Amino acid sequence: MFDSADNNASKEGGMLKKSSQHHCVSKPCCKPMGHESQSCQLDTMRKPLSSDGNRHAEPCRDVMGTRSPSLTACYKSDDEESLGDREHVKIEIQGSSCAGCISKVSRALESIPHLYNLRLQTIPLRAELNIDVAKTTIREVMRSVRTKTGRRCERVGDGWQKLPVVVPAPSVCLETSASRHGLKDIERLGNGSFSIKYDAANLDGGIRQLLEDLENEHNCSITLAPAECYDEIPTDVRKAGFLTCVSSILTLPILILAWAPLPKHQLEYDTASLVLATAVQIIVAGPFYPKALRSLFLNRVIDMDLLVVLSTSVTYTLSVASFICAVSGAKFTSGMYFETSTLLITLIMAGRLMADFACHQVIKSRSIRSLQPPSARLVAKSISDGKSVIDVDVRLLHYKDEIEIEPGSAAPTDGIVFSGESHFDESLLTGEANLVYKSKNCQVVAGSTNKTTAVMIRVTRLPGANSISEVADMVDEISRSKPKSQRTADEVACWIVPAIGSLALLTFLIWILIGKLVRDESAGSAILHAVPYAVSVLVVSCPCAIGLAIPIVQVVAGNVAAKHGLVMRTPEVMTRARKVDHVIFDKTGTLTNNKLSVLNKHYCSQPPSFAAGLALALTRYSEHPVSSAIAEHLKCENVEPSPITDIEEIVGKGVKGMLNGQLVRIGSSGWLGVEKFAAVQLLLSKNLTVSCVTQGKNLIAVFGLQATIRPDAAELVVKLKERGVRISIMSGDEVGAVHKVAAELRIPLKDTWARCTPQEKQQHVKQLMQSQDDTVLFCGDGANDAAALSQASVGLHISNGAGFTDSAADAVITSNSLKGVLVLLNLSRHCFHQIVFGFSWSIFYNMFAIMLAAGLFIKVRLPPEYAGLGEAVSVLPVVIVPLRLKWKTYV
Repeated sequence: MFDSADNNASKEGGMLKKSSQHHCVSKPCCKPMGHESQSCQLDTMRKPLSSDGNRHAEPCRDVMGTRSPSLTACYKSDDEESLGDREHVKIEIQGSSCAGCISKVSRALESIPHLYNLRLQTIPLRAELNIDVAKTTIREVMRSVRTKTGRRCERVGDGWQKLPVVVPAPSVCLETSASRHGLKDIERLGNGSFSIKYDAANLDGGIRQLLEDLENEHNCSITLAPAECYDEIPTDVRKAGFLTCVSSILTLPILILAWAPLPKHQLEYDTASLVLATAVQIIVAGPFYPKALRSLFLNRVIDMDLLVVLSTSVTYTLSVASFICAVSGAKFTSGMYFETSTLLITLIMAGRLMADFACHQVIKSRSIRSLQPPSARLVAKSISDGKSVIDVDVRLLHYKDEIEIEPGSAAPTDGIVFSGESHFDESLLTGEANLVYKSKNCQVVAGSTNKTTAVMIRVTRLPGANSISEVADMVDEISRSKPKSQRTADEVACWIVPAIGSLALLTFLIWILIGKLVRDESAGSAILHAVPYAVSVLVVSCPCAIGLAIPIVQVVAGNVAAKHGLVMRTPEVMTRARKVDHVIFDKTGTLTNNKLSVLNKHYCSQPPSFAAGLALALTRYSEHPVSSAIAEHLKCENVEPSPITDIEEIVGKGVKGMLNGQLVRIGSSGWLGVEKFAAVQLLLSKNLTVSCVTQGKNLIAVFGLQATIRPDAAELVVKLKERGVRISIMSGDEVGAVHKVAAELRIPLKDTWARCTPQEKQQHVKQLMQSQDDTVLFCGDGANDAAALSQASVGLHISNGAGFTDSAADAVITSNSLKGVLVLLNLSRHCFHQIVFGFSWSIFYNMFAIMLAAGLFIKVRLPPEYAGLGEAVSVLPVVIVPLRLKWKTYV
């Protein structure tokens, strides 16, 4: 029905980012031939998008860290005959996400035919998979998931915008709207409410025009639904709170009738208790029954819901039996009464409510998306005597819209300044407290606050796909990918529930034998005395804490890291970084400031403007710090660029192009083979960074550049040495420039490497890891560091502010500061301690609670009505204790 141009590019390997400049060199089948820039064959350049070991779910990455197009052959399954009908989809699933819930959803998805390469994210619960659209549809899949799990599903997509709207007339059906280019889906959410999903890049006229067209087509008014509130308590948590309140209100009178010294009217009291307990069993415990039976028979999973059903059913049944016998005058002492069954249900609900609410608080605290301003001041039109500005919902913005940012206001989305100048506070995203000056053509990031004067920006990225969303997605990526320890924990947690059932049965049988053989009781009496112990064992243990120990720490740590200007991209880095004993820095743009200055230049051709024009033409589009410095210097001298064609950047070497059929290049003296020229030797002797320009084999220009060392570099080196960490420099720059920086930072010259190509950096890192058994952290900022970042035990990329996703690193520093190195090392150590605590507490609690409930402590036992608090006692410490990470010091 709707346009699916994007989906054709979204096949077996997932959504693959288009690139016309980079090629994957991580597999022989993808290696382009005849390109000097891609001559290496490095298997280690392939950074997996997840660590779950699923090769087919992971597209290759090129040396720049971006996903590469047309790489199906790299991971095509042997049994796949055609990929033409496969579509990569993402589904968000409502509800809690403990290990049992994950297992239930996973089993449900695995039982649905025509689905491939399933990948689950823990917090929030999201599934990523491939679907054979020739044999089923995404709506059928979501209906199947809802049938099997009882959870509502929603489709999400890469690059999609989602706009919830409300139509006053219930009879209007927006799903039948005519097909439009860029419109992906319209889903009915309820009576009169819809969700419009669209690709803004391909939507003609923008979202405001689309809404106007839909209004005209259906002859109705369409209004926006309230914006999503990331601090709002989820529906399932609110429902659990309501049921807990209902259960408490109905249980309280039963407790009063059972325990208070009231006048003797036992039959009337018992009758009232029966009515109230039955209401609790139907209203509160009732929803557990379909979920438990659905899991057991449809998904073949024994989960905690089934244990709750068994325990509450047994206690309620015995309570009813006791009541019937009391009314009929028969002698029946079960030890179970209505206060037992109702208090058990109430405490189970209270425990689940506390655990779910604590998890929600953790998720809310890490919601970087809450930094997104809700409205924007849109410049509707410009007239000769001023401008017309209107306030609009940010969800209605479109590319190239012009918006005004007033002093004290936050940027609603990313854009380019085209009028005015001001200072912006970007600390919420980068962790840097210093104000950043912005003028014409400067990039403004979403969420940054304007501090001085009003500016006008032109929208370049929309809410939902801007810098806020980009960082938030990278934080979410940690919980989406599971480390090996998490997969082991999930497997253990899935086996705990059947084990609990077996232990409860064993406890029941043992106490029957004790009653018969030791206490000399009748069979009926022994059974009645054994039931409370078995019920306590069923209820008191909880595997959820084991499954949540790592995800909770991942979520909290991701939030803490983001606030310090650090984004972790893989889950392993969270604990692996604590073992780092060797840190290797790139020099240019890492230990030194990203901006260099040209100190000397020498033109070997006449006129000098010819060589200057060649240099400017080759460097003006390059993002490398050396090229950018040369281009900026020449632009200040009003140099005109030469008409060079076929310009190509050679990673780690320089730039080349063609002028009138002749090869022209700019780059290092070693690459160009001009080290022995006198002009080059002169600048090298001054320990400058040297860049040369050649035409054919003739040297026509030499530039000598110098960068200042970052102000925080010396302090960082001192702190790393205090930790016993070895420090090295690995650079593609000249020997003199590298040694000069090393001397200023007091790094031994034996621990420096100069004039390294990307391949040599990667080989040096590999050799250090193998021969010296070092845990190496490589810190770099450029494309020429991608191979080393992938090879190192921990790859740390310093972003230049242009974006964070195109990196092969395990973590990204989003601020212009090196303090992220210390943040990563210290946070990793604290995360490891929190994970150890979570596992230790979970194991200790379950062992102790089961022994207490089973009656192993002769003089102390746990009545079944109080065993219902087991989930809260088990989960709350695992959820709350990691919050301490928010208040620790990391630099």
